[in-house]
Amino acid sequence: MPNKTQQARPIPTLRGYYAKRGRYSATATTEELLQTIPLAGFRHHDAPKLWNALKRGQALTLRRERLNPHDDKAVAIDWVDHQLGYLPRDRNGLAAELLDRDEPLVARILEKRDHADHHSRLELGLYRARPRSAPAH
Repeated sequence: MPNKTQQARPIPTLRGYYAKRGRYSATATTEELLQTIPLAGFRHHDAPKLWNALKRGQALTLRRERLNPHDDKAVAIDWVDHQLGYLPRDRNGLAAELLDRDEPLVARILEKRDHADHHSRLELGLYRARPRSAPAH
């Protein structure tokens, strides 16, 4: 059984992702970057206690909360069995719409900042799988 800071199942590293700050190869990846977005609710959930375990490029799960009383388009961000926070209310429309259509989405950590402003601690990339090209005949 994995410990609390390991993912239950391995999620492949984003192809085309480079660990050097700010370098992402959109053409070499099998995932399409749709939006960059900060994590909201950082200090109210498990993100602070998992800070040292969170790494750049790491895949996070998006979970739609249709019955959230504060936001009818709420999208929670999870890692393993921990909720890290939410997509911000003013920027969660695209993710909510795609999740409502059952499109497979993943969030990845793009930037991790030791910043006093908790709204700027984690920058996420919202990705969906690129459609596979039909083989040429």
